[in-house]
Formats: sequence, structure tokens, C-alpha cells
Amino acid sequence: VHENYVHAILNMIKRPVNGMRESVADANSKVGLIMMALEALTSGLFVFFMIDKMVSAATGGLSNFGSYGSAISSQLPSAGGYFVKEILFSLAVSLILSALVLGLLKGMGGADINWFQSCQIAGLKSLGCSMGWLLGTIGMVMELYVFAIIILLLGVVLGNIYFVAGMLNYPKVKKDGTVYAIFLLTIIMAVITYLFLTQLVSSAATSGLDSLQSIL
Repeated sequence: VHENYVHAILNMIKRPVNGMRESVADANSKVGLIMMALEALTSGLFVFFMIDKMVSAATGGLSNFGSYGSAISSQLPSAGGYFVKEILFSLAVSLILSALVLGLLKGMGGADINWFQSCQIAGLKSLGCSMGWLLGTIGMVMELYVFAIIILLLGVVLGNIYFVAGMLNYPKVKKDGTVYAIFLLTIIMAVITYLFLTQLVSSAATSGLDSLQSIL
């Protein structure tokens, strides 16, 4: 079974469209969930090493300020905590995306699709992104920060290309309706991302103020 999943993933990397068509022929395949988990793990690793590098640099600089610097260092975030948060966030976004794919392809594309098959289409995006996250993590560890950011962006672009190709080439889908389904999906995901980032910035600002008050 594990070999079949690996073969399916490699097949989708080599032949994104035909590989997807062959994969969704199995209506109950879990390969989409595996690709989502792969993206969650690789993105978590990227965020972990990024936060770790930032905290290490900040700690090194604050060490010159004696006990006051040590007090501030103790309030710096934990890389491990962000690792877990990123994994949970990535999985949540992927599951939301798969649910939207299911509803929009059924309603606007007239597709015969179930949740596992929608996970495989959403998993295509995860597959492309995970390659960017993985190579970006390697770049982050080796302190090749420009390379890490560029390769991460390329992975995101590749993942979205895989995703759009998967939706448009799903078996017996109405392509005209699917084009507008993709457009609507983009708007919905943009709104979700905006709301999340707004909440994240607000939470970070509140946490920073609380930490500053505790030091003072």
C-alpha cells in the first residue's frame, strides 16, 4: 500500500494531469491526505528553522545588554510552538480547500466527485508547495536565505499550477463552469487568508505588549 502511494505521488510529479486522472480513478484513495500531511510537515520545518534562526540572532544581540537583555530573551517565542501551529494551520487550510473544491466542482463543474477525490486535487497544490517548503528549509538551515525565499515562492507557484490543472482536467468536468469556480475559490481563500493574517498580527502585537509590560 505504501509503495502504491509513493508511486502515485511520483507519477503526479512526472505527469501532473495524467497522474491526477489515474489517481482519482480510485474514489477512496488516501493519497491526497498524505500530500496534505507532507506539506504540513515541510512547512512546519521551514517555520521552525526560520524562527530558530531569528531567536538565535536576537539572543546573541541581547546578550550584550546584561540582565536586561536576558530578561527580554526569556520572552522570545519558542520555535517548537510555531512548528506545531504551522502544521495545524496548514492542515486546516488544506481541508478547507478540499471542501471548497468538492462543493464548487460539484455545483459549477458538474463533476462526479467525492471528498477523497477533492482531497487529491487539493493535494496537488500541497505537492508543489511541499517541494518549495522542503528546499526552502534546506536553504534556511544552510543560511542561504535568498535562495530559501525564492525557491519557496517557486514551490507555491508550482503548487497553484498543479491545482488549477487538476481542477480543469478532472474527468468529465465542465471546463467553463470550472474556470469561474476557480475564480470564486481564489476570492474565498483570499478572504480567509486576510482574516487569518489580521488575527495573527493582532495576536502578535498583544503578546508583544504583554511581554514588554512583564519586563518593565
